[in-house]
Amino acid sequence: MNVIENPLETIQDLFNKNWKQGQQSADNNEFGVTEHFQSLFDSREKLLQIPVLDAQSINVLPINSLVRFRCMVQDTELSQEVALFATTVITQPDGEEKVMCHRYSDGPQDGHSLNSDPNRDLMDLRNSYYCVSVPGESQWVREHERSKTSSLDTALRDMKLEEAKTSQVIPERYPFPGANHFAAIVKSHSSDVSIGVTDLVEVVGVLGASDRLISGDSFDFHEESANTPRIPTVHAILMRKVEDHGHPELSLSGHPEESDVEFYTKDAETIRKDLIQYIATAVHGDLLAAELVLLHFLARVHSRPSGTVLGKFSLNLKDSTQNSLVYHGLARVMKNILPKVHTISMNLQNLNENFFFPRGEEQLSSGILQVTRGTSLLLDETAMEEGTLVDKGLKNLKAVSDVSLYQTLNYVFPYSNLEFQTDISLLIVSNGNSLIPVDCAITLNPEPTAGEQFNEPTEAQLTSFRKYISVLRLAEYKLSEEMAKV
Repeated sequence: MNVIENPLETIQDLFNKNWKQGQQSADNNEFGVTEHFQSLFDSREKLLQIPVLDAQSINVLPINSLVRFRCMVQDTELSQEVALFATTVITQPDGEEKVMCHRYSDGPQDGHSLNSDPNRDLMDLRNSYYCVSVPGESQWVREHERSKTSSLDTALRDMKLEEAKTSQVIPERYPFPGANHFAAIVKSHSSDVSIGVTDLVEVVGVLGASDRLISGDSFDFHEESANTPRIPTVHAILMRKVEDHGHPELSLSGHPEESDVEFYTKDAETIRKDLIQYIATAVHGDLLAAELVLLHFLARVHSRPSGTVLGKFSLNLKDSTQNSLVYHGLARVMKNILPKVHTISMNLQNLNENFFFPRGEEQLSSGILQVTRGTSLLLDETAMEEGTLVDKGLKNLKAVSDVSLYQTLNYVFPYSNLEFQTDISLLIVSNGNSLIPVDCAITLNPEPTAGEQFNEPTEAQLTSFRKYISVLRLAEYKLSEEMAKV
């Protein structure tokens, strides 16, 4: 599609058609761009035609091409930027005068020279977001996205570059220390106040040049310090929040379709039975514990009436067996069926040296708990040894406890703290009682022969498990009058 290879040409055509001559302000004027691109890519199948922006494709995707970036908003408070919206230019070599739109680009393109009268230029305000690849996204989700990408995207990825470079990032702005990831600055002229930190968003926009993000969260095109990372930019045309299920095959809106709910409700008994058996292979064959783990997977925050958090279900599995493989078994099961999973060792070094909570001075640095809604965290307390928790370690434990009890996370700033609501699943494996207060705790009751009764699930079964959890986790339900009285 030509609009993918050269979206600026389509945008200029819309500008020529819809922009009112003599208009003096760019405020609140879309001149049909958003509506046009929404109509072009109004289904999941059409969106998949747009190349994905990630750490590999950034090396081959052309500047000013249309890209798709699925990401978490790590920081919304980057400085506003004053940029050119439209300029009167003289095209070369014929000398024709035209009004050119620059809202979705870095500025005037080659072959144009600016008119000498700056009074004829129109300016625009852009908001910038620091966005990172989705923390904890499971391998099967990434593989599914790659398998459905367009022929253009596949061709670009197959290109072998002699000088392919590693994408530059700011490590402290990603939740998981030392983890490979991708980051980009998303620039938007929309003042959508509904976009917040940890939101999972899908951006369709024009790939811009890489900028240097320096102290104070400002962009400096003249900064040449070798230590300052160059972060790719995306000029957002469409920027929509994605619901927290994280499943790549569900509807464009992010909510499960009624047909999906009906299908998985109808077959729920069979899928549920097989899924519990599969989970049981990781918990010594304990079917009761496996059922509680499934309920934990399906739980989410539904509402917060009068400060009470309804729907959360943090779970502690207590395992006293020597050299237990429960933690590793659960990690394997969760990464096979859940879309966003991260494992955390609760040893003294991790607690004392890393940050679990975000904090900010000149920039917002991330913490392990700054993840999108619907992320499942598996905590290993069996790794905790004797020793002393320093002040940072105690604050980290407090942050985890706040998520478990209240589903809130404090962002720490020099003179104040800001409390943000979360919806994170906490599953804790320990030898005895957990240090973290939980909604439910159970001691595992091993059933050694249970694993022999269940073979590893087929790919078709894994697919049904994944959709079952994602669909039913977001499905609406109503309590009967009898149950509401309980």
